[in-house]
Amino acid sequence: MIQRSHELRVAGEAGSKREPVPFRYREGIAIPGPAVTLPLRYAAAAALAAPQLGFLRLAEAGPVVRKRMGAGLAKVLPSSGFGPAAGRLEAWRWRMSLAATTTGGEELAVEIVGQGHPGYLTTARMLGEAGLMLAEEGTTPDASGCLTPAAAIGTAGIDRFARAGLEFTLAG
Repeated sequence: MIQRSHELRVAGEAGSKREPVPFRYREGIAIPGPAVTLPLRYAAAAALAAPQLGFLRLAEAGPVVRKRMGAGLAKVLPSSGFGPAAGRLEAWRWRMSLAATTTGGEELAVEIVGQGHPGYLTTARMLGEAGLMLAEEGTTPDASGCLTPAAAIGTAGIDRFARAGLEFTLAG
């Protein structure tokens, strides 16, 4: 999604037909702490990565294996529609930091502060706000086709996400 957004942005620059600038992207989770806690932090990283690897292997498996695993997981996991109580959704506060370095060596940092449960409440609010922006005349660029959210909405309306409980701060 991020790579495609970059390609669309470059292609949209004054009708440019040039090749996109080389672009690398990776993501991770920082688990800070003193050196003495390094083994515990490695164990936490492994515990976070193991389920992702398991789901990747499951997705690569054949239909028979996926069907059996799906049936097994359905017996132990919560059913659709199960989630935190409504009163608990508002109590969440979370923060995410993003760091980037341009090909010119410029460093940028974005801090995102959210209010509300990130999976159940904030995401739903973001989708609702994005839908409202897409429906408004003049909010989206004069582009068509299969666009990513970043290419369709851009950054001009980023302040509107405050209604969704999000605050974006750019430093750099």
